[in-house]
Parts: sequence; C-alpha cells; structure tokens
Amino acid sequence: MMGGMKWNATLVVMLSAWIICAKTQAQAPAPLPGFEQRVRVEVLRDKKTRIKGGDADDKTDQISFTVKLTNTDTRATFDSCKGEFYVFAESILNRKAFKLLGADNFEFALPPRGTHSFTSKETTTLWDRTDARFGAKYDAWVLVVRDAAGKVILKKSSAPTWLPVAEQMNTLNENSFYGRDLKPARER
Repeated sequence: MMGGMKWNATLVVMLSAWIICAKTQAQAPAPLPGFEQRVRVEVLRDKKTRIKGGDADDKTDQISFTVKLTNTDTRATFDSCKGEFYVFAESILNRKAFKLLGADNFEFALPPRGTHSFTSKETTTLWDRTDARFGAKYDAWVLVVRDAAGKVILKKSSAPTWLPVAEQMNTLNENSFYGRDLKPARER
C-alpha cells in the first residue's frame, strides 16, 4: 500500500509541474514577427518608352527601379542583409519565355525605424507586336533578401508566379530566356 501512495504522490507532483509549465507557456509573449512582417517594401518604376529606329511601331523601353526598404519596428535591427533585384521581360514570340533583363545585388543594414534606398541599373528592351514581331516586353520585377547566413528572409514580386522560384534566381544569366520554372527557354 505504501508503494501505491508514493506512486500517487509522484504522479501528483508531475501533473502539477506539467500544469504550471502549460500556464507559463500560455502566458509567455508570442515571439516578435520576422523581417518580412517588420520591413515595408516600396518599388517604384522609372519608365521611359520611346519609338526609335526601324518602323514607327517599334518600341524601346528603358526601365529602372527605385527600391525602398523601411524598418517599421522601434527595437529590431537587421544587419548584414543582402538584396537581389531581378527584372524580367516576356517574349513577344513565345509567351512562355521570359528574358532576364537585369540582375542587381546590394548590401544593407536597417536600424530601428531606418530606411535603405537602392536604384537598379537601367535595362533596355526593344519589341514590336505588329507585322515584324520581335523582342521582349517588360513583365515583372522580383526582390529577394537574404540574411548574413544566406537564408531567404523576404521574397516580393510584381507577379506572384515568380515567388516559388525566387530563391534560385541567383543562378540565372542576364539576357537569357527562361520559363517560369527557371529552366532555359527559347525566344521563339
């Protein structure tokens, strides 16, 4: 009978400890959200479209972007961040082929309530959708931010279809055509 009482006392102590732990975990503050929830991203396009050379309907786009990252948190600091910015154009002849017009890399740190602005290099694309169909027209931009260890902490795009493959974009070559799965594609 004594062994049974010891067992019951041990069970009561273990159950009490479990209940105290459960209450403590329930009362503990939730972890603060990460980079994606604390940083606001603004991407503004500087677009210049001109009709140049050849036919009157040939179009030339000169595209650049200003990317502004703002830390909205009053305490969190984000150091040693690396940004990647990509600009894609869709082929006029093959709607499943996308040309990587430009790829930029930049490093930054965001103090509490701080901002960082970055201007991408200007890319140019030439196209015609009428009789002499050729070229590629601007499609979308993609922004990828990695921490110091190389882990992706933010993915944003003007076309959400690029987000599932955004992490692998650093393997692409400028002025080459790719499908949405980042496999090489033909312009025609």
